[in-house]
Order: sequence, then structure tokens, then C-alpha cells
Amino acid sequence: MNKILYLIAMVCLVMSGAPAMADGTETLGPPSIDISEGTGLVAAGTGMISQPGSIAIDVPVGATVKQVLLYWEGFMATDIAGDDVISVSDGITTEDVTGTLIGGPTYFFRNAWASTFRADITSLGLVTDGSNTLALADMDFTSAANGAGVMVIFDDGSSDANIDVRDGSDLAFYGFIDPLDTTVPQTFTFAKSNRDRTAQVSMFFASVAGSVSTGVLRPTVIELTTNGPKGEISILNNVLDSNAGEEFDSFTISVNIPRNSTSLTVQALSLDNEDTGALPASFDWLAAGFGLEPEEPPGDCGRMTGGGSVFTIYDVRVTRGFEIHCDLRDPNNIEVNWPDNKFHMKDLTSAVCIDTSIDQRPPPSAPFDTFIGTGNGRLNNQPGARIEFTFVDAGEPGTSDTATMKIFDKADNVVLDMTDVVGYIHNGNLQTHKDNKCVAE
Repeated sequence: MNKILYLIAMVCLVMSGAPAMADGTETLGPPSIDISEGTGLVAAGTGMISQPGSIAIDVPVGATVKQVLLYWEGFMATDIAGDDVISVSDGITTEDVTGTLIGGPTYFFRNAWASTFRADITSLGLVTDGSNTLALADMDFTSAANGAGVMVIFDDGSSDANIDVRDGSDLAFYGFIDPLDTTVPQTFTFAKSNRDRTAQVSMFFASVAGSVSTGVLRPTVIELTTNGPKGEISILNNVLDSNAGEEFDSFTISVNIPRNSTSLTVQALSLDNEDTGALPASFDWLAAGFGLEPEEPPGDCGRMTGGGSVFTIYDVRVTRGFEIHCDLRDPNNIEVNWPDNKFHMKDLTSAVCIDTSIDQRPPPSAPFDTFIGTGNGRLNNQPGARIEFTFVDAGEPGTSDTATMKIFDKADNVVLDMTDVVGYIHNGNLQTHKDNKCVAE
């Protein structure tokens, strides 16, 4: 809780003592190294508050590993860069890896000067096709060693994925002044197509004071905007919550790219978009990797199904049934009913599947437990409506499963808000599954 108080107390002091801006500081930018072409990109990370940290990452079997990028970030108590050497092991070989400072040191709040490092570790051969586990250790920062992540670009023989990477250090807390109040939007461009496609955006964030660190959720927003005549905005609320370990987040978002679109813009915001009353999160955005759908997208391997009821604060019963896929692969359907109203989702526009600390057993744990997504559909048989939702599978028999939803009409008015209650499931169950069409096995 001290961190929250420091953040508020230091609002007026951010300008003093801040270092001059440098490449990759307070914005993500194109890496200063060449980025390999490939047909897909996968990413995973770990918190490093407790060491060693462990990163499990799957590369499609039979694919060629083209490039492996290792990132780490931490806070120093003074205005100096942090530890540029980290130990990495695949269980057989252990290597000391020296990184390049790509962001900072930047003053964020008391005793917290942030710095981010990157190293290309492809040649070490620590990551191959199939399942990989890396142990990371000896990361030394005087205030906090927040975490580390790995991005792997691969080639499985399918079509080129238009891989693009941005990295650096972009800090944000809503109560601070420019440039520390928000992040710089990152736009990925590509050639248009006459069909809808799916993009995968993998991202790393550090120092997210979430439920692991403070015991309460710290709100955030991730906005994804496509251009073109059928462009759309997807808003994902509260994805950041130290999901890869204390003070680190790593996840991949699947997002629909409508036909004739030529760009996707991504921005992370320190905001309480759902008016929870909680203090928005502080965080450091380290990297974003973009890949456009090849013949078979390498997205997260999972789907969720379910049904049942939840109740509003006014005891209105809301029922829904669905089947949805983490990588947007069809079929994707959500039907929501409440008195005199019916919403039917036709298109899942974005999705992120996260494996948190929830114990889903029995049965054996699926590859994730939380599905956060957005979609478009029809409200009372009228087009133009949309939904934002979070579904959580907390194991059998389903009485601890939760569903929160917000539905908007075609004029963008909120017609159903299930974000102000704990939406425990009644007379139903949410179930996560490993997708039987997974690429990485």
C-alpha cells in the first residue's frame, strides 16, 4: 500500500530530477537491432520479485526458431541503470546474458528509477520447437526486480505474418503529469486484404500494482483500433493484474482485422473505465510484438463454453450461453437474455486468455482460466450493438465461476451493466478447454 501513497504524493515532483528523454524512453519504438521475418510470434514472461523465475513457452512443433528476444525490467533506488546481466538456463545449459539498455533510467516515484534491457539470445540455442522452460536468476535491482519476458519469432512454413516489434520503457500513472500520465499509442501497418483476418499482439508490462501486490485490483484499459471503412475499436478492461507473477504481466491479444484495414493502433491506459472506484494502476509498458494471421494462426490454444445465470444489483436475472475461442477461430457465439431484451454476439472482435493463480481442479487444469473479450452483435434483433465481458472459470462445480458483462446499443448507450456486482454463476458452469486445433502441442 505504500506504493499507492508514494504515487499520489509524488505527482508534483515528477518533473524535477527527471533525465533527458532518449530513444525508447517514455515511448516504445522500433528496436535498434534487426527483427527477423517469420510466420508467427509467441511470448511468455515471469515476475522476478522472487527468484529464480520460470518462463514456459511453446513453439509449434517442426517450426524453425528465427529469433529469441529476452527483456527484463526493474527499479533502482537512485538515478542509475539497473542490472544489465541476467542468468538464463534451459535446465541443461546456463548462460550469463548481457543486455542493452533500451529505456530509462526514468524516475517514476520515490526509490523507483525504471530501466529496461533487451538481449537477442537466439544463438544460445536455449529455445527450440515444442515446449520450452527457461529459469531466470541473478537479476539485481536495488528497489525491485520486476520481471522478464521472452518473445520468439518462428517459421512453420506458412505465410509471412508481417512481424513487427516495438520496445523500450513507457511508464504511466493517471495522476502524474505528461509524459508519465499515459502511454504513446503504437500503430502497426500492413497491406489491405479483401477478407477479415486475425492479428496477434503480445505484450509485456512491469510494475503493475495488482491483486497480487496490493490485494486489490488496480484498473487499466487496453484500446485496439483498426482503420478503414469497417474499422472498429476494441476496449479490454483490467487485463493487467500481475498475471505472470508479482509485478509482471505477459499475454497475447487476438484481435479482428476487418477487410480493407491497413493499420492497428494499440494503447495502454491507466484508467478506471468501469468506475470501480479503485485507484488505477501504475505500470511500465516494455514491449509489443505484432503478427498478422498466417494460414493457421498461432494464437493461444484454448476455448471456453458455458451457461447459467447471474444477477444485477437490482436482482434482475441475466442468462447467457456461449462458445468462444482465444484466437477468434469460429465458432464464437454469446447469447445474453434479460427481461424484454436479447443480445446475440455475431463476431468476436478481440480476446485475451490468461492463466491466473486460480486452481481449476478437478478436472485437470485447462491452459487458462480467464477470458477477456469484446464482440459485435444484435440487440433485440437490431444490428450495431456490442459487448465487453470477462468470464472466469474457477473450477468445479461452477459455483465460484464469475461473469461480468457490459452491453451497448448501436448508439453506444449502456443497456446492461454487470460490472458493478460479483457475478457468481447460478444454475450453470463455465468451462475452459484446450483447443483441439492447437498449433503448438
